[in-house]
Amino acid sequence: MKRLPRLLLLIFLLANLNACVWLRLLELKSQLAEFDENFKTEASDHFTLRFKNPVLLSDDFVELAKLQPTRKEPTPTGSRWIQTFHKIDAHGKTQPGIDFYFTLDFNQDEQLTSWDFSRLFMAMVPAQFFEASIRSLGKGKVDESKHQFKVEEKDLARITVKPPTLEKIIADLGQPAVTTQEQGKKLLIYRFQVDSPWIDEDHQDRRITEAKLYFDPKSEELTEMGGKFIGLKISIDLLKLGEQGKHENTAAKAP
Repeated sequence: MKRLPRLLLLIFLLANLNACVWLRLLELKSQLAEFDENFKTEASDHFTLRFKNPVLLSDDFVELAKLQPTRKEPTPTGSRWIQTFHKIDAHGKTQPGIDFYFTLDFNQDEQLTSWDFSRLFMAMVPAQFFEASIRSLGKGKVDESKHQFKVEEKDLARITVKPPTLEKIIADLGQPAVTTQEQGKKLLIYRFQVDSPWIDEDHQDRRITEAKLYFDPKSEELTEMGGKFIGLKISIDLLKLGEQGKHENTAAKAP
């Protein structure tokens, strides 16, 4: 009984820690509504999202991802965290040299100032579609019970560039772990092993992540990309973001 107050205090502190992370995510969502005032993007073979008014903390990354990054490096303005994903084949063996990275820069106050997505990640979803999906989040609605943003199809940005083809994806990423069909579309599944010195015991399933790429069976153009990367769920419907999406009326979920 003497320990009960301490246990209640601990539960209270943990609950408030999670609540603080969620509140910062809600603040980030509010910033997305005024995207150009709060963010800057840079796209080449990488894609970098820069935070003009940072709110997320380095501890939030660990809280949400349930792991530590591959490595941490000091920088003149703070620190850099690098999260590596190694491609694995159909037999679970790592394929050397086929990796992608998330690179996160933090300032001296441990606030996230930039998030860079490396070339091989962007091979799975063109930068124009990726940025449009992020921008659309500012118009989404928050589902607090599921901790998700949902964006209606009418609020999605429109992209006129052509999506990549199956041939281009394989040229960049090599052969997938699985090739199959689903709902009348060609489906390539790529698997990656998360390189981390520590993963929470209750989230060991995050050691392996999958990227699912759907292609039109006739044109073999990419129509949809989805995956869950260390807790970051990404689902981008390229058809809804493309010009043909103007004629559709279904709802879409952004990452």
